[in-house]
Amino acid sequence: MDRSLPKHRAREYETIFILNPDSATEVVDRVAGRCQDVISKLEGKLLRAENWGRRRLGYTVKKHPKGIFVYLRYLGYEGMVHELERNLRMLDPVIKYLTVKMEEDVNPEARPVREEDISFIPTYEESEHEPSPPSFAEDAFDDRRDRAPRPPREEVEAPRQDDEESSDDELA
Repeated sequence: MDRSLPKHRAREYETIFILNPDSATEVVDRVAGRCQDVISKLEGKLLRAENWGRRRLGYTVKKHPKGIFVYLRYLGYEGMVHELERNLRMLDPVIKYLTVKMEEDVNPEARPVREEDISFIPTYEESEHEPSPPSFAEDAFDDRRDRAPRPPREEVEAPRQDDEESSDDELA
């Protein structure tokens, strides 16, 4: 149920894709260039492009704990997202992608593009010396690391037999 928009109106989309963390900068540039080509061939307009650099993933994807994140924000027409995701699916370095429609009816002339908004130079690089976040098992079962040490357990003596007999006499 995709209704067509007139050529003077477009939809605004955001796409984030994650590349293999071992990819060289040439590979990142090649994938980004392919995305730019798809957008321009289908008469779209790239508003913003950012390389967020190598970051830790929330969970492993295709056996990779880290990935190189690339963010695209663009205006496009019918079929553009399908074609862009088809191209991303065919590229081996891409391990995951997601596209979200931001606005439905946008005037492309009203959205200026600055030169500094389109950059594929990494803005963040995770250092190898940063402490890794705790694994799920450590998180779930070792939540006591922030607490003070527990005081020693006091030994409770079991009641003696003659104590029980004297308490029975007092009740009667």
